[in-house]
Amino acid sequence: MPAPPPALIDFGPVQLGGAATQRVSLPALGLTAFGAGFSAARIAGGILIVFEPYELREPATGSLSVRTRAGVVRIRLRGRGIDTIRPSVTVATPHGVRAGSVVTIRFVASDNDLVRVCTLRVGGRVIARLRYPASAYRWRVPSGLRARERITVVAVDRAGNSRAATSRVFAIRQ
Repeated sequence: MPAPPPALIDFGPVQLGGAATQRVSLPALGLTAFGAGFSAARIAGGILIVFEPYELREPATGSLSVRTRAGVVRIRLRGRGIDTIRPSVTVATPHGVRAGSVVTIRFVASDNDLVRVCTLRVGGRVIARLRYPASAYRWRVPSGLRARERITVVAVDRAGNSRAATSRVFAIRQ
């Protein structure tokens, strides 16, 4: 005699942008999954249940209704989204930089979930904090900087994961 189906399937923490699966040995005539991020399909030997989280840290709940020859079986579903992946970021090195002029700093930041903010620094000083989806910043180059500098862009996602990219050294003409 096969084991009874579980009353609850808890997927636990699942990486945003990823998926977790569970298999249940239950001969299904039909099935319906309810709840954001949950889906199910009949497979050989039973059911494949999938959880793909949409929201960070928010508990997701749902249910699965399975129609069998013996009647309807309901299974509660639970999981939550996590994000442990750092964003990626690159920054272009500007050319022809002159004190007192405006230069466009170009950068690209991306994440498996969402980049929340990018902080731009020159010579260790913050020159801008930009909300995503910014990818350029017009910077008026102050006088008094060193003749050779670098730009650092730090991207931070909703979970607080961060990554920095630093340009090559560029010259500033006074």
